[in-house]
Amino acid sequence: MKTPIEMLEIISAEIIENTTLLELIYKNSAEEPQVDCSIACLLRSLCKTREKIEHYVEICINNQRK
Repeated sequence: MKTPIEMLEIISAEIIENTTLLELIYKNSAEEPQVDCSIACLLRSLCKTREKIEHYVEICINNQRK
């Protein structure tokens, strides 16, 4: 059974992978403004979610050390 921290690390890795794929799509899109804006918004959202997960992992690790 995986620990909560391990699960968060797995989810974070998946978000990083999805972000990379969206960046590739963004670079190869037809440069339509609506598509570009939508992809850019998704990228920002994924990055913010990843940052939240990383922060939560840090908190969990620090709490385990106490």
